[in-house]
Amino acid sequence: MNYLFYGFIGYWALSLTFFVFPYKKKNVFRHSKYQKYLQRKSILHISHRGGCRENLENTMQAFQHAYDLGTDCLEMDLCMTKDKKQIVVLHDSSLLRMCGVQAHVKEYNYADLPKFLERVRLDFAPNDYISTSTCKTAYLPLFEDVLKKFPDVLLNIEIKTPDPEVVQIVNDLILKYQRQDTIIWGARFQKQNELLKSINPAIPRFFTVEGILKVYFLYLTGLLPFFDIPDDSMQAPMYTDDFYQWKLQVANSTSEKIQQIHNFIWFLGLISKPLFNHLHKRGIFVYYWVLNNEKEYERALKTGCHGMMTDCPTVLKQYLIKNKLYGKQ
Repeated sequence: MNYLFYGFIGYWALSLTFFVFPYKKKNVFRHSKYQKYLQRKSILHISHRGGCRENLENTMQAFQHAYDLGTDCLEMDLCMTKDKKQIVVLHDSSLLRMCGVQAHVKEYNYADLPKFLERVRLDFAPNDYISTSTCKTAYLPLFEDVLKKFPDVLLNIEIKTPDPEVVQIVNDLILKYQRQDTIIWGARFQKQNELLKSINPAIPRFFTVEGILKVYFLYLTGLLPFFDIPDDSMQAPMYTDDFYQWKLQVANSTSEKIQQIHNFIWFLGLISKPLFNHLHKRGIFVYYWVLNNEKEYERALKTGCHGMMTDCPTVLKQYLIKNKLYGKQ
């Protein structure tokens, strides 16, 4: 019995030592645009879909607005059209929410894609819409056009249909414009992230949901310091009030199930600060999404994250300036 007790104490002592002083470290974020945020003297400003509460999401107008504000990073999602040459910027692989068409991007050639609806329902915002009439670029932009237009801003991209052909085309574009040091990419599932790694291991990858849950499991069991972490940027959801109400509205799950998920993510948020400190020491970037008001920014800041992703780039910029956390001051 004593052996078990001393073994238990020894295990946790060793785990705690390597948790505070990790020996498994990464060095993938070598570009100067990342380095200043790894020092934690300022917060990386990330515009979610270009800032979709201020402009129509994933459009050149939204990206230009965020860029002109001085955002550090544009977040976007990529799909491929039927002609298999055009990579377009669109969050939903389905065209229903944006265009009112019960079809997918891959069913259309780029030139034949339908127009946007007059009003588009916002994600993460229950019962909220944005008018497309306010957008002078109300069309699906090409990823290549984004690369051309914004050569000096960080990009965070999710590939929605990550089969080998799509990933290879995206990678070719990234290499063509010499952007592999200023892009983080990823996909929904771990096997898809492994595909990204096989095609270009030099581009940092964000964690999948599976990867995030695995890290928390290893953290709670004391095993994390002894394990390699395959991906490079932990981008964690913050279960805000808006997110909760939006999920209730659009999900098929019962309100009880949504509440359970809400409570689970809330619990993870409570225990995240030591974990984020450990990940920071191991060279892993940590972002929170999607944060749209000062209350949410304050919550994220207390965890020691490196960046905040927002639908309201103007509001986040004002908050960061006020708190002397804006990286471009």
